[in-house]
Amino acid sequence: MILRNIQIAIDSILANKLRAVLTTLGIIFGVAAVIAMLAIGNGAQQKILDQLKIVGANNVFIHSEFSDEIDDGGEETTKTFSPGLTIDDYNNIKTLIPYFKYSSPEIAYECYANSSKKREKTKLIGVNEDYFKLFALELSNGKFFTNTHDKYYKNVCVLGSKIGKKLFPNSSPVGKTIRVNKLNLKVIGVLKNLSGIGENLQSMGINNYNNEIYMPVNTLLTRFKDRSDIRISEQDYWGDEDEEKPKRKNHNQLDKIAIQFEESSAIEGSVLLINRILSRRHNQAKDFSIVIPEQLLKQQKETDDLFNILLGAIASISLIVGGIGIMNIMLASVMERIREIGLRMAIGARKKDIKAQFVFEALFISVSGGIVGIFLGVLLSYLIEMFLKMPVKISNFSIFISFFISVIVGIVFGYLPAKKAAEQDPVTSLRYE
Repeated sequence: MILRNIQIAIDSILANKLRAVLTTLGIIFGVAAVIAMLAIGNGAQQKILDQLKIVGANNVFIHSEFSDEIDDGGEETTKTFSPGLTIDDYNNIKTLIPYFKYSSPEIAYECYANSSKKREKTKLIGVNEDYFKLFALELSNGKFFTNTHDKYYKNVCVLGSKIGKKLFPNSSPVGKTIRVNKLNLKVIGVLKNLSGIGENLQSMGINNYNNEIYMPVNTLLTRFKDRSDIRISEQDYWGDEDEEKPKRKNHNQLDKIAIQFEESSAIEGSVLLINRILSRRHNQAKDFSIVIPEQLLKQQKETDDLFNILLGAIASISLIVGGIGIMNIMLASVMERIREIGLRMAIGARKKDIKAQFVFEALFISVSGGIVGIFLGVLLSYLIEMFLKMPVKISNFSIFISFFISVIVGIVFGYLPAKKAAEQDPVTSLRYE
């Protein structure tokens, strides 16, 4: 009897194809909306997880703060004397702070790098060998410099993937020499290309590794430039006469100190201790800031999780609207087929058979709409990624839950019309005009 009820439901749908298609549209767009919205939310979450990998687990950054602004009176703002962020600060922190795994000072200068045929704008960055472990950077070719290179002031460097290709477009940079201002550097390694470094990560202190040049920090301070050396004249990093001179000298020897701790539980206490150490060494001058990017990204992820739930809830409303559409059409169908219902009941059909017939009709409409909606949702997600350049990630869960809800909506909103059909009086139904 179940098969018979299914056949009757299918015949009824096929007999009113246009109405069935219009009824299905609500479910189609509802399922597609849920899949697309969840794909956008999942894409945002995956982007944050990728950024967490780039930032590195348990990393803390100490930034030097420097302002070249002047006050309204035209005079430099009076500040407490401080030597700025220095190598001595770095060594002091290494000595006094326990539980850290890797650490590196960092100095960055904007410059032009020259190969035998190319000249490119870039950044020259001085770090130690721990820097590459801090951010889990990998090489595509060559090797990293070591503490031995740093100790003996060797003129070596590691190139980012993009700057390497720009300077040496037709050959491998490893083993070749580049010139930065008056300093010759031998290229000993090239980093693997790394994607996903947006402006938000760079604002937290993450470098654009692909377009930068890395060299031993002591070599940079000794052979290139040391901002803390009062003998250095005020000059532009680029060495071009037409560039605007800085209003006031940046005396911070270091731009940043990066530290990675063994355990995240050690970060909070260590940050408080670092703040006290630097405040004392800098005479309470607020010329440094401490950033914990992992915490910032986790806060952003929590916000995105909430946003993802909100997107899914809003998209699910369209499924409910689609269910209401099914109920309305099915109620209209019941009124049109009262004589058919009376005839079936007169020849022996039970109330549960009538109810099953209409529930199956609603179910077939919602299932077919759900299937089409899945394909439309997947297509819509890829179109969003392609044209709007937004990261999307389609999950099996979103497909399953949207289809499952569409089926439930069909059953729930199809039950009321089915119940109304089953409660019709056979005699009255046969007389219905």
